[in-house]
Amino acid sequence: MKKQRGFTLIEMIITVAILGVLAAIAWPIYENQSAKARRSDAAVALTNARQALVSFRSDNGDFPADAATATTALRNHLTTAPNTPPVDCRDQRGYQIPAGAGIISCQNLYSITVTAADINSFTLTATPTSHPDAECATLTLDHLGTRGRTGSGPVDRCWAQ
Repeated sequence: MKKQRGFTLIEMIITVAILGVLAAIAWPIYENQSAKARRSDAAVALTNARQALVSFRSDNGDFPADAATATTALRNHLTTAPNTPPVDCRDQRGYQIPAGAGIISCQNLYSITVTAADINSFTLTATPTSHPDAECATLTLDHLGTRGRTGSGPVDRCWAQ
């Protein structure tokens, strides 16, 4: 009698089960790293926007008087930087200003807004544009460099890069 070659049903089931266990372990790690990379885009944008407003204070003596003036200062800082078109992140400016829109991060993953501003302080907020992030819903940065977030995750984890 001729011996048949191939896999038995039990061998196939065991192989599929092992692959399932490996996938169940790997997927959360992948998702965590993807979220961390997205948050990095927001962190860079907020940090650079903060630097622009600190530069504004250095030039003018005070921070912008309100959120609208602060947004205008961010727009002007970006467009007047040497050799930097308004929608260009090659120079690691951290944020961009598309025509007819607000301020967004370089990878277009976060919308950047000035949520509070007066001549002595400001707060910047990065809100995801297309990907919900339950752990770190929004990231915030103020004039002192204090990092914050909304959501359930620890601040340090939300800002880790």
